[in-house]
Amino acid sequence: MLTRFLTNARGRVAPLMAVIAVPAMAAVGMAVDYSRVNAARTAFQSALDATALMLSKNAANEANDALQTQATNTFNSLFNRPDVTDVSVTPAYTSNGGSKLTLNGTAVVHTNFLGVIGISQVDINSMSVSTWGNTRLRVALVLDNTGSMADAGKMDALKTASHNLLTQLQQAAVHPEDVYVSVVPFSKDVNFGSDNYAASWLRWDLWDAVNGKCSNTSYSSRAAAFRTARSGHQTRTAPGMAA
Repeated sequence: MLTRFLTNARGRVAPLMAVIAVPAMAAVGMAVDYSRVNAARTAFQSALDATALMLSKNAANEANDALQTQATNTFNSLFNRPDVTDVSVTPAYTSNGGSKLTLNGTAVVHTNFLGVIGISQVDINSMSVSTWGNTRLRVALVLDNTGSMADAGKMDALKTASHNLLTQLQQAAVHPEDVYVSVVPFSKDVNFGSDNYAASWLRWDLWDAVNGKCSNTSYSSRAAAFRTARSGHQTRTAPGMAA
């Protein structure tokens, strides 16, 4: 009978299950909590990014306290997870080197199973940065004031359009010198000042081709001689003008 008792294997499953049950349940619990924490972290970052974009529209015009209130309220309206507590969102706006709004967010996710191994909560730390604009906007208005602009109300339309644009630029400026505007009226030539005589963006060869004098006194300019030659009134190149 003793031999039969020692060789009986029908009761071995129960003690084996008792041994592996605890680590198996711990592994499943860790996987569940890990998935919950990852989902919470992803949702937290998405809500923080959306909040930064929504606040960037008026961030430059808001005081620090008002910006903090808007950041908290906007984030709370986008992020709603009962398992995440101690939520904090801190905004910071700067205009150095361009407008930038930075949101720093923290929160705590409480675990259901990891507490068995001493991890009762997992901290979330996220940041979102929204940047836009340049330090200064430079606009040049080159306005035609030739005689033809007096016809059909074109000059009045030009004045109205220019005034509307300047008003929009003025409203877009938040700080002094955010927007620079230069107005250049012209009828034929524009005077950029003698200091720019040797500037690389000036093409004197093009100017000479139109305004330079022709050696033939019958023509007032090189362009006039060229037009005459091209029209067939003259069969050879005008004196003093390159072919």
